[in-house]
Amino acid sequence: MTLLTTLAYLLLTVSTAQMHLSDDQKLAVLHEAQVAYENGIELQTADPVASKDSFRRAANRYQVLVDDGVENGMLWYNLGNSQLLSGNIGEAIVAYRIGQRYIPSDGRLTANLQFARSLVANPVKKENTISILRRLAFWHDALPTKVRLTIGLLLWFSCWTLLSVRLFRTIAGFKTTSIFLGIAVVALSFSVVHDILDQHRSNGVLIESEVTVRKGNGEHFAPLFTEPIHEGIEFEILEQRPDWLHIKLPNGSTGWIQEKDATIVSRKNKLTLG
Repeated sequence: MTLLTTLAYLLLTVSTAQMHLSDDQKLAVLHEAQVAYENGIELQTADPVASKDSFRRAANRYQVLVDDGVENGMLWYNLGNSQLLSGNIGEAIVAYRIGQRYIPSDGRLTANLQFARSLVANPVKKENTISILRRLAFWHDALPTKVRLTIGLLLWFSCWTLLSVRLFRTIAGFKTTSIFLGIAVVALSFSVVHDILDQHRSNGVLIESEVTVRKGNGEHFAPLFTEPIHEGIEFEILEQRPDWLHIKLPNGSTGWIQEKDATIVSRKNKLTLG
């Protein structure tokens, strides 16, 4: 009996691991999410508590689709909206950031991400030192990656066209124009490469209301700061150990947090230029 029970358990485990929602089931879950979200909107004024419950259910339903392997920008956008309206700022930022990799040019998603970030209590400010890229390219955050790539290619072709014409005739202002085009192409190239490399870094977002950053990977280590930091703060992951993350905060400070206090922005979600 023990052998049969073990075999049955193994078969059940394998079968469960391989099971996925059918297309009809996915549509049903999506419909449940949309209904819950719309219900939450309707109840916002009359019953705020019930409204948040509906948004939580919508987020739960959207998360079911994500966990089943459905990956697209609008799904992450809707999940982010549901998390934001249910009060989960950290999870909303995670969803928006992943969604931005699929639809980087979507203005609504960008605006909602910025709004979610504005709700973070006592945000950790970025380092005072500004990178050369941000000094020269103030538009780095203002223009989507695809737009910067397109402009860069157009300027690159313009530069070579200008050089080709210059071989056969004199062009007024050639030196100034060629220098300008060259600098612009280099700046745009660095800007796009920066975005691509950024997607291969491990990043995370705090999802607990208050998180203690420690000097080492254990609760016996002293806190790094006198006060906890808050939900929604984003960071770079330097190292992972069992149950702990070694992180770098926007101001350059490094320390350790418990893994359960954060959600990792997965590196499997690649940057989409289109």
